[in-house]
Amino acid sequence: MIMTTDFEIMDSLDSLNDMITETEEYYNYCKYKALLDTDDEVSKMIKHFARLKEDFTDVERFGKYHPDFSSKRKEINQYKKALDMHPIIMEYRRAEFQLQSLLDEVLFIIGQSVSPHANIVSSNPFFSNSSNSGCATGGSCSCAG
Repeated sequence: MIMTTDFEIMDSLDSLNDMITETEEYYNYCKYKALLDTDDEVSKMIKHFARLKEDFTDVERFGKYHPDFSSKRKEINQYKKALDMHPIIMEYRRAEFQLQSLLDEVLFIIGQSVSPHANIVSSNPFFSNSSNSGCATGGSCSCAG
């Protein structure tokens, strides 16, 4: 049974979603995601990296005993570094991080407004309150008090 407050919450979430999609962080993310998907050079590099990963997976099954293990691992690491240093990929990752930080902050604010003991899961330690986590996670617990 859906109550009136459920509809109000859903409307508020739609409004929050609209606000987030109007931010500079979201705009930058979409811009660089589109560039990532349409740039021929980046597409070729990503496809080549995927092939290198497949080749390495075959070699990795045998570990250091495979004659090509070290050379394939070195090749994939060097190519990964080159891929990571491509300007479009660098900007995409920066935009992705900034958008994730915004989402983490919004989630943290919502969680804290519900309860200071709400378990906020985030890769950003600033927005994670592991000290307030419940007993199921091994942290301090307020249910025994």
